[in-house]
Amino acid sequence: RKRPKLSFKSAMLLAPSGVLLAGTHVGGVISFGLGAISFTHVLKATEPVWSALISAVCFREFLPVPVYLSLVPIICGVGLASVKELTFSWASFTAGTLSAVTSAGKAILSKKVLDGKPLGENLTPANMFAILSIIGFIAIAPVSLLLEGPKTAVAAWNAALANGYTNLRLFTLMGVSGFLYYLYNEVAFLALAEVAPVTHAVTNTVKRVVIILASIVVFKTTITPLGAIGSGITILGALLYALAKQKYK
Repeated sequence: RKRPKLSFKSAMLLAPSGVLLAGTHVGGVISFGLGAISFTHVLKATEPVWSALISAVCFREFLPVPVYLSLVPIICGVGLASVKELTFSWASFTAGTLSAVTSAGKAILSKKVLDGKPLGENLTPANMFAILSIIGFIAIAPVSLLLEGPKTAVAAWNAALANGYTNLRLFTLMGVSGFLYYLYNEVAFLALAEVAPVTHAVTNTVKRVVIILASIVVFKTTITPLGAIGSGITILGALLYALAKQKYK
C-alpha cells in the first residue's frame, strides 16, 4: 500500500487520538493479564455508556431517550457479571474500564477534531491506524521505561526462562502475539470504513461472543451461570445501543 504523507501539524492533530488509542490497548492488555479474557471483553462492551457520558458532560450533546434506555442492560449486565466473577480483581476491572473509556474518548475526539479536515495523502483506514499506533508508542514508551525499566523487563524474561521457556520461544510468542493483535485492530478499522454501521454493530457483537466462548474453551475459563447471564445481557445491550443510535441519529 502507498506510504501516507502528512505534515507535522497534522501529526499533532492526531496526537491526542494516538495517545487515547494507546490507553485503550494498554488498559485492555493489563486487564487481560490480571483477570479473565471473557470478563475484560464484557468491560470493553461498556464503551457506549462512557461515550454517552462524555458527550453529555463535555460537549453538552444529548441522545434520544430510547438510546439512553438501551444503556440500562449494559450497566445491569456488568453488575451481574462482576458479582460472581471468579477471577475478579479491582485492578483488572479498573484497567478494563479504562480501556473502554479511552476508546470512547478517541472515537468522540476523532469525530470532533478530525472529521472532514484534510490531514494528508494516502490516509486510508489501515494507514491511519498505523500512524495512530506509532504516535501511541512514542507517547507510552517513556512512561513504560519509567514505570518498568530494563531491570524489570530482564527479571520478567529470566522468570519465563526459569519456567521452561527458551529465548526463541519467547521471541516467537511475542512476535506472533503482537502481529495478530495489530492485525486484529487494523481489520476492525477496515471493517468500520467498509460496512454500514448496523452491520458493524452486529459483527462486533458476534466478535465479543466468539472471543468469550473461545476463552472458555481454549483457556478453560470458569464462568458462573450468573456471570454468563450478565455477560450476555451486556453484549446484547451494546448491540441494542448501536441499533438505537443508528435509528434515532
